[in-house]
Amino acid sequence: MNKAELSELVAKQTGLSKKAAKEAVDTLFSTIAKMICDGEPVRITGFGTFEARPRKSSMRINPQTRQRIMVASKAVPSFRAGRELKEMVRKKLKVVEVGGKLSVKRG
Repeated sequence: MNKAELSELVAKQTGLSKKAAKEAVDTLFSTIAKMICDGEPVRITGFGTFEARPRKSSMRINPQTRQRIMVASKAVPSFRAGRELKEMVRKKLKVVEVGGKLSVKRG
């Protein structure tokens, strides 16, 4: 599902116009992004927490030149699912092995 499809689904479920639903979805995402950029975690009870986390600097290898390069430490966005969301996913989905690879299927 992409943002346009999400906006359309919100419009159907709430009775809002497509334009109003798109504005609501855009506002929600931009507000979450702004709060994360301000260093504030966004906790949505039962769903999860969005926050910025530090990533250590590390030595990597450029696959084209095989040259070792140092990648600086940086802040990255992170999402940690809440207990209710985790339980819902566990109940609705099952992990199956297909051709030696793990896959998620509705169960």
